[in-house]
Amino acid sequence: MSATPSEAEVAGSRPVEQRRPDPAAAVPARHRARPAGDRVALLLGAFVAVATPLVAAADLAVPGRALLALAFVLTVPGVPLAVLLRVPDRLLRGALAVALSVAVTLLTAALQVVTGWWSPVGFAVGTAAVSLVATVVALREMPRAGPRSPGGARSAGAHAAAGSPDWERPAAVVGLVAALGLWWPATRWLELDDAGPLGVIGVAGWPYVVALALVGLVAARQLLRPVLDGAVLAATAVVLAVVLFGFANVGDGQAGVSVGWLHVGFIRFMTEQQATFAGLDARAYWPGFFAAGAHLVELAGLPDASALLTLSPAVFNVAAIAPLLVVARCVTGSRRLAWLAVFVYLTANWFQQDYFAPQAVAFLLYLVVLATLLWSVTSGGTTPLAGPWYRRALTAWRRRPALPAGVSAGRSLAWEAALLLIAAAIVVSHQLTPATLVFALMVFVLTGSTRFRRLWLLVALLFLGWFSYMATDFWVGHLSTVLGDLGQLNSNLTSAVSARVGLDSDPVYDAMQNVRLGWSVLYALAGLAGWWTIRHRPGAPLLAGLTVCAGGLVLFGSYGGEVVLRSFVFAAPLLASLAALALRGLVRHRSPVALALLAVLLTGAALMLTATRGVNIAFERVSAGDLAAARVVAEELQPGQVVGTLQATGALGADRVGESVPLDMSEAGCGLSPLRCALVERPDFIVVSRTQDALGQLREGRPAGWTTEIADELVDRGLYTVVHEGGGATVLRAAEQGG
Repeated sequence: MSATPSEAEVAGSRPVEQRRPDPAAAVPARHRARPAGDRVALLLGAFVAVATPLVAAADLAVPGRALLALAFVLTVPGVPLAVLLRVPDRLLRGALAVALSVAVTLLTAALQVVTGWWSPVGFAVGTAAVSLVATVVALREMPRAGPRSPGGARSAGAHAAAGSPDWERPAAVVGLVAALGLWWPATRWLELDDAGPLGVIGVAGWPYVVALALVGLVAARQLLRPVLDGAVLAATAVVLAVVLFGFANVGDGQAGVSVGWLHVGFIRFMTEQQATFAGLDARAYWPGFFAAGAHLVELAGLPDASALLTLSPAVFNVAAIAPLLVVARCVTGSRRLAWLAVFVYLTANWFQQDYFAPQAVAFLLYLVVLATLLWSVTSGGTTPLAGPWYRRALTAWRRRPALPAGVSAGRSLAWEAALLLIAAAIVVSHQLTPATLVFALMVFVLTGSTRFRRLWLLVALLFLGWFSYMATDFWVGHLSTVLGDLGQLNSNLTSAVSARVGLDSDPVYDAMQNVRLGWSVLYALAGLAGWWTIRHRPGAPLLAGLTVCAGGLVLFGSYGGEVVLRSFVFAAPLLASLAALALRGLVRHRSPVALALLAVLLTGAALMLTATRGVNIAFERVSAGDLAAARVVAEELQPGQVVGTLQATGALGADRVGESVPLDMSEAGCGLSPLRCALVERPDFIVVSRTQDALGQLREGRPAGWTTEIADELVDRGLYTVVHEGGGATVLRAAEQGG
């Protein structure tokens, strides 16, 4: 047994290769699609396609109905379509299956809203019919399984574990189960009411730390094995995603991020009204995600979409693992470094754009498109360019990559059509992602790294067409809003970074924000260092261009102060892959010292993710008290009444969307102090809560209990009465409304 991983596994010697590869090596044997596996996937997909509409049409309250509906959205009709596309790489094939299924759901749901033909069950039946026809065709075209070779009886896992002790895999499983066993009580003991300026990391507790250490140890051991065990690495990545991204929500008992609850309200509106919420919010003009959410709620037999919130961050990060692994393999040229990139990505993704929101779904689709294009150019190869750098830069766009081995021009065209379908779903679901996708597609064209040379133009036309005709009511009369930040680099950066911390904010909270900034800078520098090691290789301009085009979003607008976060999100798959190249020395040698060092670094990175992601948990969370207060307001509210909040937190948007007038009573929102705003504006209801109090303390330097003091003064003056109090939230109603 070799004590050191082979150089081919760690050197990343041929990232985004620019040559014609050996056909036999175009796809590693472990990643080639297997007819038996495809056949099982097709049959399971057919079962889901038949069962889901039947259960929904009969409205059967059967156990697992929600999971069945979710499986429908994720597999129908994508599984048979992906099999028919015959993508050789099974990871990419699986990612495409999910992306195509989600894209079809987004497009058909948006079509229902636009046309007024609202019938989730009816459209599900149509989608299922298409899927079943595609399944029959795929099964007929599938080659029959031949006799097994003597080595064929061994499972892929047995091959992966070759040359390692028999106890390695069971030991890894025990370690992961123990980590989950510690994580669960850690969520039960988590007291986010006590979270202060340190955020989640200040209240996490030792079981959570030990759980992360166990996962880090298992990951380190697996990354240093002579022969990688893909199944265990995948399980480790999934467990890490659940532990990191499910901790706060599961521990708190409900999903954080107020905007997620607003999305629940939008979906509830569409379910009840069977129409879009246009005129109430700008997001209504990109209805794909919300219509698909309403579609899923009806198929699943759920009362609303709130059940989908808690685990959304963990689910989205788990779903990103397969396409991310494809991207990282293409960038690094190494399975070992690709898996390292996955762990880098998971421990650096603090940006919290993976909650129940359109951008999370759109980013996942974007990632699959990116993975497909990178895999295509890596597998097909391109003609090397000659001459000085400026001549190579000017002539690169003229070349065209070769087809991957065994792929016909017709099949390549089908792949392009599939990518266009996914892009169309992105266009109808999110404002920013289509622009990023167009820029990325242009980079592929300008570097001569794609055969799909017109795809960028088709996506751009779809984007402009939708924006011009379907979002007319949004931009007509608001061009200054749409174009006002264009090219304003300094102001866009200021709104995204500097403006997030006030002059009077808590000093510890300020320090934690700087930790966030430092962690992001370190992430970017690691990516830059990795790129520097391959800067002379033919694929380097493509990778640089893709990363820079994500960062270039800051030139186009502040996007509500989140443009820097969105830039990092889009650049993250490439940054993680390039960072893995910079960190290749960590997995080069196999020794107890190397194992301990890597385990400590992975655990430290996971703790850093917990710290940076959870800094704002004191006010970003939606507590049980916030939910109870929102329900009371929904029950008491009369259409047209004004509901004020001292700070913009809570879950007031989760119900009765459009029936109330929200009033932001903060000094920034009202132009007056919160108390003065209450006296002048006299809203019908005022909601105060612990989360609002925390926001004022951390960002504005207010004393603890300041919200309670304002509520008490309004009540003492006889202007308001208390209609609900509990769980750290209070609802006040104007005295003249009390009858």
